[in-house]
Amino acid sequence: MNRVWLVLLLMLLPAPAWGQELKVGFVHLQKAISQSERGKSARAQFQASVKDKEATLLKEQQAIEKEQRDLQKQGVLMKESERAKAQLRFQRRLRDYERDKRDMQEELALREREITDGILKDLQKIISEVGKTGKFTMILERSQLLYTDKGTDITDDVIKLYDERFRNTGDKDR
Repeated sequence: MNRVWLVLLLMLLPAPAWGQELKVGFVHLQKAISQSERGKSARAQFQASVKDKEATLLKEQQAIEKEQRDLQKQGVLMKESERAKAQLRFQRRLRDYERDKRDMQEELALREREITDGILKDLQKIISEVGKTGKFTMILERSQLLYTDKGTDITDDVIKLYDERFRNTGDKDR
């Protein structure tokens, strides 16, 4: 439905009536995020964080599996009340592990969104600047287009300018 409105909007634009040429460009935002220096750096830091958290969870998972095996082996030798207490401790530990795992996944998803949103906010400024200096009538996101001439792709220009700004400001922690 959005594409239909976009096509209608493009057809109804009065730009030629103003004596201007209609100049439309597009940007592949995902490519700009993933191939910019800041995007690569953020992705590497994020992946390192993910690996650390996964390693911690893996250790706990292995400990839980060992406890379960031990409980199964020794459970038949335990008194009923001891076995019930041991099973309750095991169930609590397993529930805590599952909660920690779910919390970690939510935390990582939130962190990834924050990183992406920060980069997108800065990219928007760069795209606006490229649009003004390149005298574009409009710049669209590539994923919303069914077809476009490769000559209208300004993604590489945006990445280049973004990396220059990122390098010049030295703002690597944003």
